[in-house]
This record gives sequence, structure tokens and C-alpha cells, in this order.
Amino acid sequence: MRLVFEMSAWAVFAAVVGILSVWPPYEMLERGDAIVTLTFIHAAQRVGECRSLTQEELNKLPPNMRKPSDCPRERHPVRIELRSADSVLYEGLLLPSGIWSDGKANVYRRVVVPAGVHDFFIGMNDSGAPSGFNFEANQRVDLEPGRNLVIRFDEQSQGFLIR
Repeated sequence: MRLVFEMSAWAVFAAVVGILSVWPPYEMLERGDAIVTLTFIHAAQRVGECRSLTQEELNKLPPNMRKPSDCPRERHPVRIELRSADSVLYEGLLLPSGIWSDGKANVYRRVVVPAGVHDFFIGMNDSGAPSGFNFEANQRVDLEPGRNLVIRFDEQSQGFLIR
């Protein structure tokens, strides 16, 4: 009798787990939507220019610290803007990482957009200029429902890749 009760309890438990694994149905996106993912890591330009040290300045330094030039470590923040037609999907000011603000800025942002044809514009300013972009990309994309479009910055080609 005890064995029958134990087996029926395990059967009920397995049935509940089985039902909850498929119900209620979970959909990550609404029907007719797609995702645009913006992701990259980028080191902006340095805040100041490197300067050459004079011989007198070099002589004042200990021998192990004598470098011919002095470069500031701090980097500019990276300003980024992602648009689809006239609507801004993402706009941000990415601060450099590191204790001395000398590291790379990084972003990972997912935006849900309606499926269909979109004219995407992505612009990035890494020089600290108050307006304009150092890097830009425009591309018309036909997004299918449920598709994930990834936009990233390629350091080697110094441009955006939209795939």
C-alpha cells in the first residue's frame, strides 16, 4: 500500500512539473517585433596630446622613469546615438573604465522594435567634440519578426558592422 501511495505521489509531482514546463507559454517578444542589439567596447581618444620632455625635465626624473614623451592617461567619454528613421532608439554617454578613466567604454543595449523595413543610423563621437560624430553608419534593414539585428564597432576596420 505504501509503495502505491509513493508511486502515485511521484506521478502527480512529475505531471505538475511537466504541465508547468509548457504552460503558460512564454514568448520573449510580441508577435511582429524584432530586437536590435548594440554592443561594443571602444577606447576613446586621449584627453590631451603627448608632449616631448626637454633634457632638463628628463634629468630631474629618476633613471627608470625617463621617457622621451609625457602622455595623459585620461580618455574622453564616448557619445553614441542609434536612430531608426526619426526616432532615437538609444542615446548615451559612455564613461571610460578604470581608476584614472583610461580604459575602454562598453555598451550592451537591446531595443525592441516593430518588424519591417528600418533605416538605421548609428553615430559615435570619441574625440570629446561637442557635436558631430567621428564614426557613422547608415543601413536599410528589413527586419523579420523575431529576428535579432546586432550592431557592433569593429576596431580593425574602424567602422560599424550591422548584421
